[in-house]
Amino acid sequence: MVTIPMPAASMIVAVNGGPEVLVGMNAVSRTAIEGSFLGEVYPELLDVPTDVAGTEFAPNVESVLSVNPDVVIQWGDRGPGIVDPLRNVGLSVVGLTYGTQQDLEDTVALYGELLDKQNRARVILDEMQRGLDGLRAAEHGSGAVPSVLYLRGALDGLQVGGGASYNHFVTELVGARNPAAGIDAEQGTIDTEQLLAWDPDLILLGNFGPMMPENMYADPALATLQAVRRRRVYKVPLGGYRWDPPSQESPLMWQWLAGLVHGTRAPGLRDDVVRQYAFMYAVEPNAAQLDAILQVQHNAGSADYVDFGH
Repeated sequence: MVTIPMPAASMIVAVNGGPEVLVGMNAVSRTAIEGSFLGEVYPELLDVPTDVAGTEFAPNVESVLSVNPDVVIQWGDRGPGIVDPLRNVGLSVVGLTYGTQQDLEDTVALYGELLDKQNRARVILDEMQRGLDGLRAAEHGSGAVPSVLYLRGALDGLQVGGGASYNHFVTELVGARNPAAGIDAEQGTIDTEQLLAWDPDLILLGNFGPMMPENMYADPALATLQAVRRRRVYKVPLGGYRWDPPSQESPLMWQWLAGLVHGTRAPGLRDDVVRQYAFMYAVEPNAAQLDAILQVQHNAGSADYVDFGH
């Protein structure tokens, strides 16, 4: 398989139970693997060619042909210009629609069919359903609904998850409110003045940029934000893939965020990471790896993160 959409490579590994089927991936997929748990346990992934696509997911047809894939995974909802060049040279292309929870579940099932690993796909889907059922049944009391703002993590701008984003879905799923819900798009860019006006209770920093909680805590322009004053800025975990977009690890993200929002510290999360990783990646993370996945070092200065997940 060649995977051009960013989240596809690690999900293929999880559904397949190993990386041997991957012969090409998006370069941004590899940036999530480098220095991560998945790159540590499967260093061969760092040798998978990444020149199969350029900017805006335009395929490098010559490079794709050189690895002779059985199938190419490509975005299926971004126009024929990134699909037709592959099909015109005789390659089998599967178009991917992605962004919602239903899309995520459909994609896991699709990979199960393509890989003839339907039973493994069903285990992952069942894990998602249990997580969804548990969170939807949870009662959070009658107090004010906490606000959670997701920032993609860039140092040179404030890109937020809007009302059409998966981050918005996850925020509402755990019983919180997205102050950027009025942005009718997956993401939007705001200025500092808007951030101060929203004044969220909690800020998440995604893994699509290097911003860390310490950067926000040290910025004088943000000193009056309650999330800064109360030290409630957190870097989102990164394991087999980034936890911020939809992936096979999304149930763990839901559990993590619910623990932050409701102050429970997500008891049992570490055990669940070990259990789910043992199934998806055939390796159990050790204590140091769990700390790295959960961004313990980067979140050490944030509230209620000591022993988080135990």
